[in-house]
Amino acid sequence: MPRPGGVVSTHVPPSRHPRIRGPPDPGVVVLDVVFLAVTVALFALVALVAKGVEKLRTTGRGGDHS
Repeated sequence: MPRPGGVVSTHVPPSRHPRIRGPPDPGVVVLDVVFLAVTVALFALVALVAKGVEKLRTTGRGGDHS
């Protein structure tokens, strides 16, 4: 079998897979928690506004005086 005609290395470079890198930076985790908290708060605010609009419509205060 002929030998390859170039430089052959048996060195394997380290993997750059993101799950192998170790724990994330604590600042990133805090930003994730803040993002989740703000997202939940915005959904709750939208739900409260929708509930208030629905309540105004059912009580007849939206211009319908019947």
